[in-house]
Amino acid sequence: MKNSLERKALVVCVAIAAITALWPQGLKTLIQPAIQTAIAYLGSGFFLFVNALLLALLMLCFSPLAGKKMGGADAQKEFSTFGWLAMLFAAGMGSGLVFWGVAEPVLHSHQMPLKHSMYPEPVAASMALTMLNWGFHAWALYAVFGLMLGGVTRAIKNADDLSAPVLHALPGSLGVKHKVRIKRVIYFVAIIAIFFGVVGTIANASMLLKNGVTIKLEHYGLSLNAHWVGALMLLAITALYVTSARFGLRRGIQVLSKFNVYLAFIMMALVILTVPLTPILSTLWNGLKEYLLLVVSGAWQFDSQLKDADWASTWTYNYYFWWLAWGPFVGLFLARISRGRPLWQYILGVTIIPTMVSLVWFSVLGGSALALDSQTQADLAAVISADYTQGVFIFFSQLGGVGELLAWLSLLLLMVFVATSADSALLVIRQLCESVHSRASLILWSSAMAVISLALLLIADEPLNRNIAVIGGIPFLLIFIVQLVGFIRAFTQELLDDSQQHPPE
Repeated sequence: MKNSLERKALVVCVAIAAITALWPQGLKTLIQPAIQTAIAYLGSGFFLFVNALLLALLMLCFSPLAGKKMGGADAQKEFSTFGWLAMLFAAGMGSGLVFWGVAEPVLHSHQMPLKHSMYPEPVAASMALTMLNWGFHAWALYAVFGLMLGGVTRAIKNADDLSAPVLHALPGSLGVKHKVRIKRVIYFVAIIAIFFGVVGTIANASMLLKNGVTIKLEHYGLSLNAHWVGALMLLAITALYVTSARFGLRRGIQVLSKFNVYLAFIMMALVILTVPLTPILSTLWNGLKEYLLLVVSGAWQFDSQLKDADWASTWTYNYYFWWLAWGPFVGLFLARISRGRPLWQYILGVTIIPTMVSLVWFSVLGGSALALDSQTQADLAAVISADYTQGVFIFFSQLGGVGELLAWLSLLLLMVFVATSADSALLVIRQLCESVHSRASLILWSSAMAVISLALLLIADEPLNRNIAVIGGIPFLLIFIVQLVGFIRAFTQELLDDSQQHPPE
């Protein structure tokens, strides 16, 4: 099964990579509109669905069931709490925070999509929108994936099997051959979703690295071809995630993840020590209030709070399908590293802590950038509208010598963050193909990722990267729903069995 599955998945990925490289305009004219149409039709319903999942997680976290362990009653913790949090954060979305840390709050603030009558303060509203895209909902999706695959129930105790919840939702009379076919389809779609979800991120990161390094080299009087710079940055990312993959989970991914977190906090500290603190605290507090208001009031009627309902399909709904595409690999990864942790700690650790860290990050970078932009003539919004990758470097250029250091640190952080995500994705893809220990498999998948990322880098179209990232997420939605049905069925049946064996006295 493994060779057949891997060959088919590789053929599809390489075929799309070839189309991207040889006929990029065709990709933009055929695939991009189809994805946008699908998101427009499915987006609002999926948004409501994710809201329901977030609410269910919070209820579970504070229920009597919160003491159940990931991996089963006898499972033991394998990683320290800090190492666990660092890995889940780095794998889940770390690189995107560097890319959008300045760009998204500034862009939303100057092109506010929310109705002014409901959200009159643009800075706080922009932070609320940014966090709606990057906060509780995204991490709730990841948490649910990990929960379904985390061995919480006796019926679904294999954390390596994406198909187990689906098979539990189907009739028990299903034959072995049918089960094998269903498993192959699920693994195939999951591999496609993971591959292109990560490729879109690598392409975005490479664009930012290309422009950032080019800007810094020109500052020193060095002029290099931007495409060559981008290719070299992509090669460096590829070398980093392949090397990390060779070292495995504990010596590879965990080490890189801890490095990422330390470096991110150093960068935030440098910004806080350089710029006035008041705008940061104001953005943090007011942004948090508006975000919670938007989560509560906009949960069931988000479109009605927008000036143009189509905006959500381009931003929020697109993000959510991106997180869905990442869900299979992040969920499997979370299930792997969370064994032995009680459900309450798992849910809070996966949903609350990363969201709060993201809020602080966006407030420090985005809040500072907005405050400086109001005092200077840099016109960050116009620069970012023309090129999303320029925002963070224009902001750092206004901070003097510290800004110069921050620019280089941001490039390093981005490179290591995206390498950590790619490494985690490679681990899960090879796990699904049952080729974790195959060096040839590592080389093939790494090369395929690098080739299509290079093609997207040369096209240099950020919206296209986002649409590429959700190619597998849209079809995986159906599988995800069936997985959820199977998990709920197994979970409730186990509760009923336990209550019958141990009736209350």
